[in-house]
Amino acid sequence: MNNSRSSFGLSTPVSRRAFTLGGGLSFAALVAGCGGTSEKGKGSDASSGSGDLSVMITCYPTQYLAEKVGGEHVSIINPVKPGIDPHGLELSVKQVAQMADADLVVQIEHYQNAVDDAIKAHEPKKLLNLNEFVEILPASGDHDHDHGDEHEHADEHDHEHEHDHEHEASDGGGDDHAHEHDDHDHDDHDHGGHHHDHGGIDPHFWQDPHRMIKAAKALADALSDIDSEHAEDYAKNYETLEKELTDLDEELHQKYESVDREKAFITSHTAFAYLADTYDLHQIGIAGIDPENEPSTERLLELADLVKKEKLTTVFFETSATPAVAEALASRTGAKAEELDNLETQLDAKKDYAQVMRENADKLVASWQ
Repeated sequence: MNNSRSSFGLSTPVSRRAFTLGGGLSFAALVAGCGGTSEKGKGSDASSGSGDLSVMITCYPTQYLAEKVGGEHVSIINPVKPGIDPHGLELSVKQVAQMADADLVVQIEHYQNAVDDAIKAHEPKKLLNLNEFVEILPASGDHDHDHGDEHEHADEHDHEHEHDHEHEASDGGGDDHAHEHDDHDHDDHDHGGHHHDHGGIDPHFWQDPHRMIKAAKALADALSDIDSEHAEDYAKNYETLEKELTDLDEELHQKYESVDREKAFITSHTAFAYLADTYDLHQIGIAGIDPENEPSTERLLELADLVKKEKLTTVFFETSATPAVAEALASRTGAKAEELDNLETQLDAKKDYAQVMRENADKLVASWQ
């Protein structure tokens, strides 16, 4: 084939559905499973802790906070199986009943449609919507590849994280940060009916330890309101966690700031915008903020050119999203495929939030060497 795009097995005219990445595996077959495993959406009704206060959470970051702040006083209900993409969580009748009966439900609004719908239909005894307490960024496809002046305002980045509370609302308003994230998205693509509406916001705030601190404080206050008898314990647990997360943030700054080149990285879907925002990185998503979004042929060709142009050594994928497209892109560009944990579920019970954040940083830094 004499087409300039023939390295990807394309023929003229370009057809997204006919795009073949090699080995007889078509583009359509690859992207069909982009959202995770076939068991996605089946809850586990898993619980942890033996306390009297029942707390329902629906992703690992909020489980981590509940375990750390609630300690021995809480029992945590988690309907998401480890390794399953929480975006597409579907709640059973039993799980909706558990939500209605829980002493506290911790929500990240616009993250899981089924959870938002259940909360609207069956008002919990007490609801903590963390979007109201952390600065939420708008959804972004992160497809701006004109990197020349992308970080020109890097010195203006506020590492102290003293955000105006007027921005800390669930209206999806982010700050006018220096990172030029392109607003291109994939909402116009056909996702087979599995598209998840994130309400124009990016819910993955846990990629920033300081936002996790604010979420932890909100949780400590909520638990104290419900269980005033143990308010002192919740306050102490929060103070301990605040120090741990502050130390983690300082360590991560040191790791990322040790790299003096532009810190761009490609990953399956754009779950790392808060990490990029906090540590002056440039996230490039194969798909958009929804892991089930289908990248077009043109998008993959664009990324292949970008990998070579920017001399990127690694294409990252996430366990909760099928790695086939990322692996094919890596193979065709001479890069390697590496897993980056988005922390939406706990993949290894021996590794907590802080350890995974450190390991992710080490992988990213190694990719820029």
